[in-house]
Amino acid sequence: MKKTLALLISMFMIMSMTLTACAAEETQTDISADSNMEIILQIDNPIMTVNGTEKEIDPGRGTAPVIVNDRTLLPIRAVVEEMGGNVSWNEESGEVTLTYGTDEIRLTIDSTTAYLNDAAETLDVAPQVLNDRTMLPIRFVAESFHFNVDWNETEQKVTVSKNADSAENENAQPVTPGPAESSAERVLVVYFSNTGNTKALAEKIHNVTGGDIAEILPVTPYTSDDLNYNNNNCRANEELNSDARPEIQPIAENIAQYDTILVGYPIWWGQCPPAVRTFLESNDLTGKTIMPFCTSGSSGIGGSLSKIRELCPDSTVTDGFRGTSSTTDAQVQSWLDDDGFKAEL
Repeated sequence: MKKTLALLISMFMIMSMTLTACAAEETQTDISADSNMEIILQIDNPIMTVNGTEKEIDPGRGTAPVIVNDRTLLPIRAVVEEMGGNVSWNEESGEVTLTYGTDEIRLTIDSTTAYLNDAAETLDVAPQVLNDRTMLPIRFVAESFHFNVDWNETEQKVTVSKNADSAENENAQPVTPGPAESSAERVLVVYFSNTGNTKALAEKIHNVTGGDIAEILPVTPYTSDDLNYNNNNCRANEELNSDARPEIQPIAENIAQYDTILVGYPIWWGQCPPAVRTFLESNDLTGKTIMPFCTSGSSGIGGSLSKIRELCPDSTVTDGFRGTSSTTDAQVQSWLDDDGFKAEL
């Protein structure tokens, strides 16, 4: 099983035109904000484990997670309702709506555009109907609802989890920048953003770290057709396949003065965009600490790190961070602490 399955895990839900809001309420698990939650599902196993208790995923029908075209498909209704959320389906528009607390996700069949609290997000894989089941990106859904997703390749298990500490962090007060402020001139947040999602995360990270911020701008901007995930011949995918270096506009900041550079980008086909590669290759980053961060509809950051390390052989490249539009300052600070940000300054 390829490790990329952990980054591209998708899940499906049972479609039923007879489903009512009342039925959803009856099956929903009452999870309090200070409770821990762990849901474990295994390929070809119709039984899931919820906080140590075994339950049928699809009572009486034997539905089990499966792998189709290198994607792990999970029954979303069972998972979301065990989380404490709700699922609804609009057959006329082909739209699935998922709600958890104050958060709402809307996805449409065959569209790579999803909406988290009305903010547009780009998915790596479009939801699609297969054998009367709707495949949806579990990582995007779970992390948007502040849950964690882990894939155990050896045991072919998916774990969706949340703990009381993460629930408290959702309502945490903004973190006041710490030691970075005293050495602000040594920290740069630089990012590439085509739809605005990465820009929002970069600005949030900049608020926590202090220092300076700059945007990577390609001389020829990318259009929606250039980023058509359903077209393998679109500009972005062709540039990735050819390892192209599109021309970017000069960045005003003097890169030499920074010790730590936090590099942000959206994940394109599991990789960092070509414009980011241009930035990394066109600057002398010897001896600097590179801290990658990304936004993505479903993929993690791991697949993009090897290219960054290849382009920055004389830099220290950390393991990176995947954020979303709902990432909190506390989560950013936790990533910075885990990756030794303070120790580097």
